[in-house]
Amino acid sequence: MMRRVIWYAATRRTAAPSAACPAALAAVLLALLGCVVGPADPAIAGGGPAGGDRGQLVGAAAAAPVPVAAEATVPDPALPGPWQVGYRTVRIADPHRPGRVLVTSLWYPARPNASTVPGSPLPGPTGTNAGPRPGAGSGAGGACPEAAAGGPGSGAGPGRRAFYPLIGDIGFDSASAVTDAVPAPGPFALVVFSHGSAGSRVQAAYLMEALASHGFLVAAPDHPGDTMTDAAAGRVERQLALATDRPRDVSAVIDALTDPSCPAASRVRLDEIAVVGFSFGGFTAVVSSIGVLSAPADPRIRATVGIAPATSPLPAAALARVRVPTLLIGGTRDLALSIPANVDRAFALLVGSHPRMTVAVTGAVHNSFTEICRQVRLLGAAGIPVALGLRVALTSAATCWPPQIAPADAHRLADRYTVAFLARHLRGESGYARYLTPPDAGDARLVTVRAQP
Repeated sequence: MMRRVIWYAATRRTAAPSAACPAALAAVLLALLGCVVGPADPAIAGGGPAGGDRGQLVGAAAAAPVPVAAEATVPDPALPGPWQVGYRTVRIADPHRPGRVLVTSLWYPARPNASTVPGSPLPGPTGTNAGPRPGAGSGAGGACPEAAAGGPGSGAGPGRRAFYPLIGDIGFDSASAVTDAVPAPGPFALVVFSHGSAGSRVQAAYLMEALASHGFLVAAPDHPGDTMTDAAAGRVERQLALATDRPRDVSAVIDALTDPSCPAASRVRLDEIAVVGFSFGGFTAVVSSIGVLSAPADPRIRATVGIAPATSPLPAAALARVRVPTLLIGGTRDLALSIPANVDRAFALLVGSHPRMTVAVTGAVHNSFTEICRQVRLLGAAGIPVALGLRVALTSAATCWPPQIAPADAHRLADRYTVAFLARHLRGESGYARYLTPPDAGDARLVTVRAQP
């Protein structure tokens, strides 16, 4: 029987990489990602408990009424969740690629009052749990995260609001996350975030905070050779190399946070791991479970979310191999990575991904889902390279004001659908299905949702 595709026009508020077509994929990647995701000119380069009913489907099944009791226990994913949010910055050395060190931000559910103590079971400010330990790598194959206290962008100091760098020590403070807050006991589902080309690990900090407040442990690495700092310094790695390095970075982060010899492993639910990505990071998220070119598949990944994803370089055969639930979010005004080429096409070709969903956000442009509208306020600070300042200024001018969607609305919708999708299809919490079906009346003009069970 053919599966039925369900449209919700908004009316209410592990297999090895395939050898097929590698040359074609490489050519398309080079052309598309080099020109759209990361321009060649670097100066302008742009815990809730797990449920037992994972089988409930998005779409027709999810459209059925949800019992009132279930609804009452589920917090609104568009609003901050019940957990306080802690924040730390660590360094993860990939033992399989000597010299590749991933500066990684962690957002996590914290104990009430967001205080700090040394020696909590995540890499802490005192170094008690920092660095490689004897036997590290014996389980998941990773090196334990090492605390990055004191470095640029490593945080504002224990007990203070988290600091999100634009470059070096220039950045903005979080409104909610607290540096080195005591972690809640857990374990929690793990989400790895992959930033866009010439972006940064804090590019979508609002979404990372939302996920952590709803009971997810979030890890966001900087991809070396493809950050804002790299672009400003003119040392951007070739896009084709990044297409394989990025999924390996994701796997290295998972290794480090799940290796049984590392302190953080006790905080992670090993069967609840997802990847979320923006732009080139959306490409990274989609291929992470199947592998691409020389990057192997990672069978630990159980769900993926691509936001303004760069999926058009992927051959149909590659997309057909995805076997995990997939959510794709795009903006109707995105001229860089359009919905028809990168969301609708992928939705049609992800024939093995069940369930899968798309969310089209009316009036959103490519960077509506980033922190660019907060970053532009930093441009008066001394020390910002001219090329980086120009990039931020031009991007914000095309993003932050009408007729584009208000940044707060774009962020709220990204929060709502990402949190609800992962809570439902990664953690198995059926109460979140109500947030994945026809939107509330207030969002009727802003989103169109499409789903296939």
